[in-house]
Amino acid sequence: MKPWKEAPVEVMLAWRNVWKNKRRTVLTLLTIMVGCAMIIFSRAFQDGGYGKMIEDSIASNTTHIQIHEKGFWENQSIDYAFKPGTGLMAFLRTNPAVSAYTRRIHAAGLVSYGNNTYGALIQAVEPDTEKKVSNLHEAIQPGGRYLVADDGKNIIMGATLAKNLKVKVGDTVAIISQGFDGSIAAANVVIVGIFKSRNPRYDQSTIMMSFRQAIETFTMMDYISSIAVRLKQTQDMERVRDQIRGLPGSKALEVMGWDELLPELIQHIVMDDLFAKIFYVVLLLIIAFGVLNTIQMSVFERRRELGIMMAIGTRPSQIVAMVLYESVCISFIGSLLGILLGSLISYYFTVFPIDFSKYQKELAEFNQITTILPTKLTVSNVFSTAFFTFCIGVLFSIAPARRASRLRPLDAIRQL
Repeated sequence: MKPWKEAPVEVMLAWRNVWKNKRRTVLTLLTIMVGCAMIIFSRAFQDGGYGKMIEDSIASNTTHIQIHEKGFWENQSIDYAFKPGTGLMAFLRTNPAVSAYTRRIHAAGLVSYGNNTYGALIQAVEPDTEKKVSNLHEAIQPGGRYLVADDGKNIIMGATLAKNLKVKVGDTVAIISQGFDGSIAAANVVIVGIFKSRNPRYDQSTIMMSFRQAIETFTMMDYISSIAVRLKQTQDMERVRDQIRGLPGSKALEVMGWDELLPELIQHIVMDDLFAKIFYVVLLLIIAFGVLNTIQMSVFERRRELGIMMAIGTRPSQIVAMVLYESVCISFIGSLLGILLGSLISYYFTVFPIDFSKYQKELAEFNQITTILPTKLTVSNVFSTAFFTFCIGVLFSIAPARRASRLRPLDAIRQL
């Protein structure tokens, strides 16, 4: 690297010119710094928030991937069931990306207690493996318990459904549904637990019973409704989903990722990201016009100086280079300060996430179940933001630089 004294004269003149009007330069640096920091923090908040929303949405019951017979997801009927092949089960057992999986049986039915009857979604689970793919077992209210493998006619249900039925732990309710063979499936079952998740839809309609009991109640034999798959990394979902779809015998199955299971979440993320990008463009334009104004005023104030330089033989290309170097200095320093400020703010909210827990009821009205929103600072976020900030600052200084190089020396020297 060349010593400063050996740097091109345009660079040294540019550095001197940057600090001729210190107040204006400092204000421009603050504009770039704050704008760059806001974009870095906003993107970190987006990345962290989206990741947390996805994790919260799939953790309660959805999971990363679900496997059903084709047509099940659209109809949600017990008539759509399948026997999992040995190849599929071997893949799930041995694939390193798979954290856990569990079998489920689903049925729609009615649940009654006294004079109260409500529609319910009955889900049979294998308690031991279900705990590894979902977290509803953590939402059991005091006084109750989660299911165990050898539970007979015991169930747990959502808190809202229990409130509507006016039941509590220990009460016996009647459920009626359709069996897989077309028969009527009816049973009197005992409530051993009531759960209150952060998903109002589950709390309002879901009943869970043991897998063994469901095989008998719904005459399932060796058939199941679905397999829920939990992955170690959410970003592996598409790859694993495609691998499952490519297995022999999988053509008769629908293999759905969380993005297909939760389309409303995808729509929310897409819309939010669109508005965020508009916000980023506005911030970048503010930065750009801040730099443009600084360079434009600097050139205007130095018209006489520039005219003298051109009169003594300074080439137009050297004038352009000098003005651009001024923009480079301001944009580079402002971007570095923006990286520092934005990274510090983002890191703080990574350690101390924004907590909206006290607004949980209000957020539930909009199907928003995530109340803890951390930030996620990434290298690509920091450097891409700084790069665009720097480039747009330099880009918007090209026009005043070219205008400066086209000055007529005589007219410029006469300028007061």
